[in-house]
Order: sequence, then structure tokens, then C-alpha cells
Amino acid sequence: MISIDPNGIPEISLRQLRALVFVGKLKNVTRAAEELNRSQTAVTKAITDLELTVGRKLFDRTSTGMIPTTYGIALAMRVQKAMDELKRAGELFFEYSRSKKSFENIPIFSMDISYKRLSAFIALYQLRNIPRAAEQLNITKAAIYSSVRQMEEWLDMELFDNGPNGVSPVSFCHVLAQHVKLAFAEIRHGIEDMANIDGITCGSVKIGTLPYTRTYLTPNAINLLLKDFPQLDVSTYESTYSAMESSLRSGDIDFIIGATRATKTNMDIRTEILFDDKLAIIARKQHPLINKAKVTLSELSQYGWVLPELNTPSGQLFIETMKSHNCEMPKHAIHTSSLSMVRGLLISSNRVALLSEHQIYYDKNSDLLDVLPVEMEDTSRSIGITMRRHTKPSPAAQLFLDKLHQVADNLINLE
Repeated sequence: MISIDPNGIPEISLRQLRALVFVGKLKNVTRAAEELNRSQTAVTKAITDLELTVGRKLFDRTSTGMIPTTYGIALAMRVQKAMDELKRAGELFFEYSRSKKSFENIPIFSMDISYKRLSAFIALYQLRNIPRAAEQLNITKAAIYSSVRQMEEWLDMELFDNGPNGVSPVSFCHVLAQHVKLAFAEIRHGIEDMANIDGITCGSVKIGTLPYTRTYLTPNAINLLLKDFPQLDVSTYESTYSAMESSLRSGDIDFIIGATRATKTNMDIRTEILFDDKLAIIARKQHPLINKAKVTLSELSQYGWVLPELNTPSGQLFIETMKSHNCEMPKHAIHTSSLSMVRGLLISSNRVALLSEHQIYYDKNSDLLDVLPVEMEDTSRSIGITMRRHTKPSPAAQLFLDKLHQVADNLINLE
């Protein structure tokens, strides 16, 4: 079994994976060796050693050449995407460097580098501290320093600035780390793809969740997934959209579930709409206005408000709604994205909050919270999945997406 380090880097030879791609394309060891500028013996050994590492036959040896097996095709496809990510980093390198050397001759960008060096680089990038990075990987501080220093020599550029409390990445360091992490995400998915061919569903799903999805949509999809595939590992991440978008671009999470943002067709991320949802005004079940037939927004001016941040899709819709009703924006509103905080504020007071009815699904069934009869026309927003445009989901991630669509369909039918 291939080990994965704490930062998601598989302990597998990148040079052997590179040999896999070239032999797979050319179907001939001799020609691949010429392209790789290595001996035929070295390439043959690289393929043999890689097959031992992954525990599967990657090529059928014939008198006419090397024919990739189903496993070889699946893994090579992912490795090619990993190589493409490193190549993109190389193409961007010259925007940050005055170097005249071709990026193809820099081992970092051609995948002619040990995974251990890149593992050390990513650990330092994540932790910003050499002793902590060394401790995380269970190697010496000298090993971290040596790996990063070698990369800096190849690039003729410092990747980190030293500070009193550790190191801080330079601009290109952020770019390089993003593409290195995406490259290793593809390699991880390739390993999972091979297991999937054997009928073994394995791997992990890392889900970025926005406030809307944390009550019903995502939890129920996870429960359905693990009911059928209890061997999978699931992690959820809660943060601001901008922070999660950065994690998505780096391959740290598989997708973001929640209210979608506009994306351009030329961006590296895309969105898939699950359904449209309308906002509502929420209050505790014992609120003075709960039994009225109709409540206007102006009647709520005497009550405190709990709102999302105004730069979010919900916040923007609220601003537009208040303007269209000629109502002043609430003063001294409490801004939070935490549903547990909203719940606590509402249950213990007569405050009102801007949420979706779906977000209080369980609270409504328990007679804790309910929807005030306030007409909130033109507050519809799209709920969906944001994912990387050019990355095929891993088998585990695809299974989660299937369950998510199932729950979304059920949620629509509840209305």
C-alpha cells in the first residue's frame, strides 16, 4: 500500500511515473528511453519497480512493444495531468523570474525530481517553519533545508523569505505550491482509479461547505455515501468562500457546496447548479409576529437582526430587497455565518434572521424556529457545486456527488 504524507503527497517515484507516461505513449521502451534521455535498462527497471510499488501490471510485454493495461492507462492519464500542472507552473515561472533558461530543463517542472523534495517544500509552505515541517515529516531540519535550497538553486530564485518567527513564501512560491499540490492530487486519484478497476472503492472526499448546505444537504449526502461505502474517509471544511476557493484551486478540497458565485468560462473553476432557493425571515417559535397572517419588512425594524456578511450572495440580495421596499438597512445587526450562533441568538430573543427555510429544517420540526410570513420576492439564489474545471473527480468524490444529487432531488420534492 502506498503511504500518503500529512500534506497529501503519495510516497511514489515521480521519475518512474514519468517513465510510465512516455512508455505508454510510445509503446516502446527504446523510444521512450531516447525521449527521456535515459538508458533502456533504466527505463525498463523504472517500469518494473513502479509495478511492484502499485501492485499491478501496467504493461503487457509483447514482441512488438509495451501495451498499457487498463491499470496502466488509468494511472498514466492521471500522471499526464500531473505533468501538465507542473508544466503550467513552469510557464508561469518566467512572469516572476528574469532567468533565460528553458523551464523544460528545470527538474521541478519536468517531474524529474524526488517526491521527497517536493514533500519537504510543501510541508514548509504549509507550516512556514523548518523545525515544525521536519517534525511533521519525521525528518531532519537539514533535510528540509537541503531540499528547498536545491529547488531554489534550480530556479535561481529564493522561495521563502526568512523572518523572526519562521519563513514567508515569495509570490512565485504560492504559484508553485498550488500546482505541485494539484499534481499530487492527480497522482492520488490515479492510485484510487486503479483500485476502482478492481472493484475496490477507496480514498477520501474533502468537501468545502458554505452555510446553506451544513444543515440538511451535505450531512444527508455524507450519510448516504457512508451507508453504502463505510470504508471511505470524509472531511468537511468550513471557511469563507474566498479561502475555500483558494483551497479548491490547490487541490486541498474536492469541491465547494453552497450558494454559487459567477464564474467565467475561461476560469479554472466551474459551477453546477443543483436548484434555486429562496431566502426567508426566521424567528423563534414564540416570536410576537409568528402567528400574524402577513408581516412587512418595515414592521421588523423594531427587532434586532442577524444577517450574513453583506458581501455574500445572501447579503447582496437582502440589500436589494430592502431598497426595493424603501426600508432602511438594520442598524447594529449581528453578522455571522454560523448556524449554531444564529440559533442561539434567535431562541433566546426576539431577533429575526435572514436564512433559507431549509437551513432550519430540524429546528422547525422541533418547534424551535419558524418562518415569519414576510414576502421575500426576488431573493432566489442558485445552490450548487463549484469544482475545478479540468479535473476529473476521484472515484470517491464522484460517489459523493451522486449522493448529493439524490439528496438535492429529495429536497426539491419536499417543497
